[in-house]
Amino acid sequence: MWQYYIILGLGVLFLVWAIYSFRSTMVFLKKADKTTATVIDLHKFESEGEVFAPIFTFRTKDNQLITYELAEGNNPPAWKIGEQTTVIYDPSDPYRVSLYSYFRVFMWTLVLLSVALPLIVIGGGYFIAARFLL
Repeated sequence: MWQYYIILGLGVLFLVWAIYSFRSTMVFLKKADKTTATVIDLHKFESEGEVFAPIFTFRTKDNQLITYELAEGNNPPAWKIGEQTTVIYDPSDPYRVSLYSYFRVFMWTLVLLSVALPLIVIGGGYFIAARFLL
């Protein structure tokens, strides 16, 4: 029975972490500026074969030119030189950049929730079943 306390506790812990992640993301989105970035180059590196990571450039509202390399790569390349996308960045720290898509913005919240909810269902389900079914 003690295992279910641990499972439920971990689920609640991950849920609190997901809520904190969501809150941090919303604070970032409220203060972030949105702009268009252009792929200027593809960084080739070895990671179980050749992988290509796009390097973006964009201008801030202060007309500062920022270069940003995506921390992931693909083979074949997912981006082409000259391709454009929307990015969001922190005006006080323009090197804090994210591609502007739902999954990229809320990725950690979604990952944490996908861990938390099954743990809560399993851990909490035991106590509900023990009270009403057993």
